[in-house]
Amino acid sequence: MTIFSVAQFLAYVNDTFKAIWDPTQIALEGEVSGFRISQGQWVNFDIKDDEALVSVFMVLRNLTLPLQDGMRVRLYGYPRIYPKYGKFSFSADRVEIVGEGGLRKALELLRQKLLSEGLFETGRKRELPRFPKRIALIASRESAAYGDFIRILQERWSGLEIDLYHVLVQGKDAPDSLVAAIERANKKEEHTYDVLIVTRGGGSLEELMAFNDERVVRTIFASKIPTLVGIGHERDITLAEEVADVRGSTPTDCARRLVPDRRDVLLELANLEETLTNRLQNLIQDHLIRIERAFVGARHWLQTVHGRLDMATARALEGAQRWHTGLVDRVTTMERVIRSADPELILKRGYALVTTLEGQVKVRASDLHPGEPLSLRFADGKVVIEVERETPKNLRLL
Repeated sequence: MTIFSVAQFLAYVNDTFKAIWDPTQIALEGEVSGFRISQGQWVNFDIKDDEALVSVFMVLRNLTLPLQDGMRVRLYGYPRIYPKYGKFSFSADRVEIVGEGGLRKALELLRQKLLSEGLFETGRKRELPRFPKRIALIASRESAAYGDFIRILQERWSGLEIDLYHVLVQGKDAPDSLVAAIERANKKEEHTYDVLIVTRGGGSLEELMAFNDERVVRTIFASKIPTLVGIGHERDITLAEEVADVRGSTPTDCARRLVPDRRDVLLELANLEETLTNRLQNLIQDHLIRIERAFVGARHWLQTVHGRLDMATARALEGAQRWHTGLVDRVTTMERVIRSADPELILKRGYALVTTLEGQVKVRASDLHPGEPLSLRFADGKVVIEVERETPKNLRLL
């Protein structure tokens, strides 16, 4: 016989539970009742059906969607007895909401929570660069969405550097795979991406739940790289799409939103070239008109100045002519005066110049003395005479 203490007994029971319970193969399904959160980190509620009820315990961080009483859920974990209280419960590691109605209700609760925190504010959303070069693509390499995205991208544009981060896009491990890939792309230090793209093809609401996971939504919100999210399902918009900077309705729409069509760009460049050419021609024509106007103005100014110069020149020439004529007249008059005073002319008229032999001019008879020799200069030569006597002073000379 084996005798157990209470603690040993409960430990044995819990070990037995773990040995016979495979959480990957067995799940517990029922309706939530008495949902509550304790101390901001523990979750407690009951799960029940029409015939039974069991308590559930789980860590809050493992709860990825809000729960409410009345929701039908599927729990993954294992049963156990808490030794301290001897209470039987189910320790849940993961919760799935069963039924589309429950999923939509949980999504709406999470949407309202994130909305109140400002995660969906349009004012915080960034624009994508028009011509990105480096792209981080978060997708499954096996999916048709990946092939469609690459095909449309290559048809529209070329020269892009695309790094594929292969991820799981559905299932219980998909949220962790998505979060890890987005964080890894944001931590790449040797180069930065221009755009981070998260995409997958369509599916049911349950298949798309990884893109409604709160951790995935918050990781996209925290991305330093502008985000473009496109899930191939037109009817339902996932929370990942709502929080992204830009939403694409499908993977192919993401490709169209990411890059322009090269044909459109070439047409735009041609139109731009034509516009620039027209503007340049108009600018040149405008300047030519201004230059022509300036030349016309300058020509008019030059003509005016030339006319004024001609008038001034004419006045100057006229004044100079008058001055020259007056000068000639004055010179002629002075020449006449000078000529009239020329001793040679006077001598030719019969006059004589009386001087002493030393050359002193005698102009008065009273200055002469008897016996004084004098020189008389005539027009044709000189003679020497001697004074004989004085003429009486009252004698009138004719």
